[in-house]
Amino acid sequence: MINIYRLAVGAALLALVGCQSDEDTGVRMASSSADNQEDAAVPQVAEDACVKEVGRTTKSTQLVVLEKVYSPQNSQVKVGVGPDKTPWLCMTSNAGLVASVISTAE
Repeated sequence: MINIYRLAVGAALLALVGCQSDEDTGVRMASSSADNQEDAAVPQVAEDACVKEVGRTTKSTQLVVLEKVYSPQNSQVKVGVGPDKTPWLCMTSNAGLVASVISTAE
């Protein structure tokens, strides 16, 4: 039930980020997941901002990008934390303005 609430809050924040008039930096990153063709479109600045914010929130330096999803106004980056790669979800504008960081561990 808590995860459903977290996802709803994250979706609401992502919608708010989409209301901003951010410009895409044009930076493209190679896909980290073959399943989602949109991964390659996530700007590096957005990915870097998410990794930095997850690291700050979790006080961890052991971070790995697990998944990225692009949309024209904002992106979502899933970051694995620690040796077990505990998943954290980050919502960010494509200009790198982080809207939310939440743990998605069960």
